Amino acid sequence: MGKLSNAMYDIRSFWEKPRKHEYVSYKEVFYFSVGGMGIKSLGSILSYMTLASTCMLFGAVYGLSPRHFVILTIITNIISIIKTPFVSMIVDNTHTKIGKFRPYLLWAGIPTVIGLIGLAYIPLDASPLVKTVLVGILINLVTITQPVYNNSYMGISQIITPNSQERTRILSISELLANLGPSIIQFLLPTLAGLFFGKDCMENIMTYRIFVPIFAISGFLLGLLCMYNTRERVLESRQSENKISFFKGMKELGKNRYFWIVSISKFFDGFKGGISVLLAWVCTYQLGNSSVLGIVQTIVSVGFTPGIILAPLLMKKMGRKNAAFFTHFLNCVMALLMFFTFKKGFAFYVIATFLYNFAQGPQYVIQTSILSDGLDYHQDKYGTRLEGFAQNFMLMITTIGTIMSTVVFSFIYEHFGLVANPETGLTDYSILKEASVREPIIEWVVIVVMIAGGLAALPYLFCNLKAKDMVEIRERLEYKKFVQAGNFEGMSEEEIKAAYEKHLEELEEEHLLDKKKLQQAKDEAEARRQAAIKEKQDFYDSLDEMQKSMQEQGINKKQIKKAVAEKKKQYNDARQQQLKQKLKNLAEDRKAFRKRKKEFIAQNIAERKANGEKAYLRILAREAFEDMIIKENNKENENELSKNLG
Repeated sequence: MGKLSNAMYDIRSFWEKPRKHEYVSYKEVFYFSVGGMGIKSLGSILSYMTLASTCMLFGAVYGLSPRHFVILTIITNIISIIKTPFVSMIVDNTHTKIGKFRPYLLWAGIPTVIGLIGLAYIPLDASPLVKTVLVGILINLVTITQPVYNNSYMGISQIITPNSQERTRILSISELLANLGPSIIQFLLPTLAGLFFGKDCMENIMTYRIFVPIFAISGFLLGLLCMYNTRERVLESRQSENKISFFKGMKELGKNRYFWIVSISKFFDGFKGGISVLLAWVCTYQLGNSSVLGIVQTIVSVGFTPGIILAPLLMKKMGRKNAAFFTHFLNCVMALLMFFTFKKGFAFYVIATFLYNFAQGPQYVIQTSILSDGLDYHQDKYGTRLEGFAQNFMLMITTIGTIMSTVVFSFIYEHFGLVANPETGLTDYSILKEASVREPIIEWVVIVVMIAGGLAALPYLFCNLKAKDMVEIRERLEYKKFVQAGNFEGMSEEEIKAAYEKHLEELEEEHLLDKKKLQQAKDEAEARRQAAIKEKQDFYDSLDEMQKSMQEQGINKKQIKKAVAEKKKQYNDARQQQLKQKLKNLAEDRKAFRKRKKEFIAQNIAERKANGEKAYLRILAREAFEDMIIKENNKENENELSKNLG
C-alpha cells in the first residue's frame, strides 16, 4: 500500500506540472500515448493492405499474383524515394505556432484514412489490370501520407523533451500503451469478421468494407488527442527561424554516424518482417480457419509488451549500444529456433513467433533513443536539428530494403509454385493448403529473416555515445538556450557564465522546495491516514466500553446489540456525510477551474482573432492557459522559497 500511495501522490503532484529539471507532465504523457494508439492503429490497418502475396485482401480476395506485387512495389517505392527529399524539406521547414510535426497529424491523417477505405472498395469484377492500377493509385496515396503521419508522431517523441533520460522513459510508457491500438485491431478485426462471415472471413471482401472504415476513422480521431494535447520542445529557440535546404540537409546527415547506424539496421526491416506476414497464410491454409487470425495475432503480439517494458532496463544495464546489438541478434536466434521447429506443428510456429516479437519489442525504443541522442549530439556540434530529414531519409533507405525484400520473397513464392494462371492472370492461393508448397516457402523465408537479423545487429557495434556524454551535451545545449533566450549584450563570457550558474542555483533551490513540498504532502497524507485509523479504533473501543457498561447494568443482549447497531449507524452516517461534503467541495473546485479555463480560452481566442490570427486558435489558447497555471504555481514556489530563505 505504501508504494501504491506514493505512486498516486507522485501522479497527482505532477499530473499538470512536470518535475523540476524535466519538461513533460503525466497528463501530456497520457495524451501522447493514447493518441499514439490511434496513430499506430492506422499502421496496423495498413498491415492488412501490404504489397505482398501474403496480403489476404490483395492476394486471396483480389487475386493479384506475386509478379503484380513486385511491379507495384518497385513503382510505389520509386515514387516514395522521389517524394522523400521534398517531404523532408517541407517537414523541416514547417514552422507553425503549434510546431513542425503536430499539424501533420491532421493533414496527413485525412488522406491516409481516405486511401485505406478506398482500398477496400475496389470492384471485384474488374480485370487484373484495372485492379492493379487502382491498388497502385490508392496505395501510393497511403504510402505518401501515412509515413508522414506516423513520422510526425515519431518526431514529437524525439523533441517532446530535450532530456534524454526523460525521453527514454516517455518512449517506454508511450510504446507500451500506443501498441495496444494495433493489438486491439489485430484481435477485433478478424474475430468480429469471423462472427459475421465464418471461418473464411479474411477471404471475404465485406470484412474489409465494413471494418476498415470503422477502425480507420476511430484511429484518426484518437490521433487528434496527440495533436491537441502535446507539445514540441527544442533546446534552441532560434532554430525555428532557420530554413534548411535539401542539399544542406543531406550534407548534415552525412556527418551524423548515429543516423547511419540506425538507418543501415532498419534497412533490413522489410526482410525481418517476413516471419510476421506469414501468419495469415498459416492460419488460413494450414489450419483452414482465418477467423482465428485475430486470436493468434493477439497472442504473438503480447510478446512485444515485456520487451518494451524491459527496454529502459536493458539500456541502463547494458548501455544503448549493447542493448541494440543484443535484441537484434536475438531476432536471428529466434528465427533459427523457428527454422528447426515450425514443421512440428502450428503451436511451435506460434511460440517461435511470440519469442521473435519479444526480441523485437525493445528495438523501437532503443533505436529512437539512439537516434534522438545522435540528433542532440549533432545539434551540439553543428547547431542544427534535422528530425524531419532524418526520418524521411531513413524512410528512403528502408524503402530500398523493402523493394529488395519484396523481390526476394516473391522469387521464393513463385519458385515453389505460387504463380498466376496464364489464362486469367489471377492467382489461386488455395494451393498453399498443400504442405509441399507451403513448407519450403516458410523454410526459405525464415532463412532470409535469420540472415537479416544478424546483419541488422552489426551496425550497433559502431555506436559510441555514452550516458555521461549525453549529460554533458545536454548541459551545453541548456547553456546555449539560456544565452539565446537572455539579453546579454555587452556582457563578458565570465559574466554570462556567472549568470548561468546563478540560474542553475535557483533551479536547484526550486527543485529542493518542490521535493520538500512533495514530502510534506506525503507526510500530511500519512498523518491523515493514521488519524483515521486512530479515530476508527477509538470508536470501536468506545463500543466495547458501552457494551461492558450495559452488561454491568443487567441490560439484555438484544437491547445491547440494538444499541451497538444504532451507534455504528450514526458513526457510518457521519463518515458518509463527511465524504459527501469532500466530494461536493472537490466538484465545486473543479467546476470553478473549468469555468475559469472556459472563460480564459474564449477571451484568448477573441484576442487572437482581433489580431488577425486564424489557425489552431483553441490549441494555442488552451496552451496559454496551461502556461498561466504553471506560472502561478511557480510564483507560489518563489514566495515560499523567499519565506524559507528569510
